[in-house]
Amino acid sequence: MKMKALSFRQPRAAQIVRGEKTVDLRTWQIDYRGDLAVHASSKRRDARCRQLGFDPHALAYGALIGVVELVEIEALDQARYEALRDAHRSKAPFPGSPCYAWHLANPRPLAAPLPRRGRTRLFHVELDAGQDQTLPRPEAGTLPRTEAGTPPPPPASRRASYRVTPPPEPDPAHPFVLYAIPEEGEGYRIALYQWIQRNGEQDRRAPGAMWNAELGGDALRAVADHVLHALRVNDYKATDLAPGSGREAPFYLDELSGIRLALIMLAVKPLRRHDRIETIGHGVQAMGDEEAYYWFSKCTGGPEAVRARKALRVLLAEA
Repeated sequence: MKMKALSFRQPRAAQIVRGEKTVDLRTWQIDYRGDLAVHASSKRRDARCRQLGFDPHALAYGALIGVVELVEIEALDQARYEALRDAHRSKAPFPGSPCYAWHLANPRPLAAPLPRRGRTRLFHVELDAGQDQTLPRPEAGTLPRTEAGTPPPPPASRRASYRVTPPPEPDPAHPFVLYAIPEEGEGYRIALYQWIQRNGEQDRRAPGAMWNAELGGDALRAVADHVLHALRVNDYKATDLAPGSGREAPFYLDELSGIRLALIMLAVKPLRRHDRIETIGHGVQAMGDEEAYYWFSKCTGGPEAVRARKALRVLLAEA
């Protein structure tokens, strides 16, 4: 099947297929209206991704990631540009004419990224039968309320469909879900997800703030004791996580143990020194409940989250 496509740099491509960015700014226009395949450019902007609250290593590049409908193209003046800021999400001043708002609607992420080479302007892509399958778009949600506190909801840019199998089942008492993902050889990495609660019910399509908290390699080995502790307090055996155990089902964690493990994973991911990683892990475990909730809200709460994680590392490891 042939489809028109348009390339976007990350993380804007991801925001578009999640319905968070509904206007794209261009200096040119076209007559076409209808479905567009969303192509994520191969060019990386890691600093920009982190500034907007994304993990750049979690995003797809050089691939088709979704389909969106181009419903209208509007010429903008400065007043209209300002009025549409929440839709186009640019903080830059009005660039002057020509400036066009491409209005986008009905975003549908693909079930899996499809590697394709991008082009400038509009181009065509061929999709084989079955490759155009899309997933329902996650709807807005908030973090579950807790007795210990109510962290603010994560930004919409952190919401996405699960990238692991088998998909977990909702469990309000255990809102964090941990996966052990095998890697080549004997090793594995872990991925931590968190449910979003919407209108008092768990939304199984939206993993929420922690949708791509992953850890592997030396960093995982350095915090292995904390991972095993989280499993034990949730009535799992340490041997269930071992390679070769044959277990495919995820591990469900209660909120507090999930928050502590999430903080450890977020704080130590960029580090290499085992002593610093171990110090941070023990520091998070020594926090009081309220302090853990506070840091969790800061470290998952929008563009300032990256700075908060650095501040947490400085606080716990003087680094």
